[in-house]
Formats: sequence, C-alpha cells, structure tokens
Amino acid sequence: MKKFLSIAAVIALSISAVNAKNFTIDPAHSSVGFEVEHMLISKVNGEFNTFNGVLDIDPSTKKINKFEGEINIGSVDTKNSKRDAHLKTSDFFDASKFQKATFKMTQQKGDKIYGDLTIRGIKKPVVWEVDIKGPGTNPMTKKQLMALEISGKINRKDFQVGTETPNAIVSDEVKVKIQIEASE
Repeated sequence: MKKFLSIAAVIALSISAVNAKNFTIDPAHSSVGFEVEHMLISKVNGEFNTFNGVLDIDPSTKKINKFEGEINIGSVDTKNSKRDAHLKTSDFFDASKFQKATFKMTQQKGDKIYGDLTIRGIKKPVVWEVDIKGPGTNPMTKKQLMALEISGKINRKDFQVGTETPNAIVSDEVKVKIQIEASE
C-alpha cells in the first residue's frame, strides 16, 4: 500500500508539472499599486506604470510554480507630478541610484504567497494574500487567461523609504495592491 501511495504521489506531482504553463503578464490589464495614509486622516494612492514579470501557474490546480516581478521606480505615479518628483529623490526611493524594485515568490500556501521584496537594495521576506481567478478564455485571441489579485502590507521604513518623514505625515504602513492578468 505504501508503495502504491508513493507512486500515486509521484504521478500527481508529474501531472501538475505537465499542466503548469508560462503566462505572459498583460500590462494593459494589470496594475502595481499602493496606498498610504496622509496626515492620519486621508489616503493617497499611487501606481508604478512600468513593470514586468513572469508567471508560471497550473490553471487546473491554481498552483503557482513561479511568480517574479520588477517595477521601474521612476514610473511612480500618484497623480501629482510634484509629489512624484519628490518620491524619486533620495528622501524616498532614490530612483537614480535604485532604479528597480523586485519581488520573487518563494512559495505558495493556500491563499498566501511568500517571497522576497527588494526596494532600495534591501531584501525582506513578505507574505501577501493572493486570490487566483481563472482559467478563462479571451474571446478575441482564444488564449487562456489567469488573474491574480495580490494584497498585503509593508513598512516603508524597513526599506529605508522616507526615513525622515514621520508616520503622522505619511504612514509607515503601505498597503500593496497588485492586479495581474496574464495569458498563455
């Protein structure tokens, strides 16, 4: 019986690997956003307009085998050009020195993904919620689609972002909101 269960487990893992597919992230239908509190009473939302990534997922089991992403720090957009220019300075992201931020998933457990986030050259482990949607089919291209909704929180000061700016002006806690649509 043990031998049978071992063989069955190997076959199940093999089938899962066979069903895994590389999906191409569609930046026109995806976003990498964030939200901070301002002055302890309101919220400011922003996005990074330039990003790319790799997604390898099994559509039948919704198991993510690989998820990595990279954003261009200089593409930060809070709908205020003066604020965006300030965010790019050494006071916050230091975009001239640290042009990219990266995320590399290390594992998925249910509705959580674990990985390493690197901002300003500082790598920290993070755990984020993930809601996986799909598979679906794009009626125009006939390609299979998958979608990920990722959310979590980080402390900006853990990454040396805005260390001189008090929490009362801009919250230390940053909510991360990522929407990914990808096709095979």
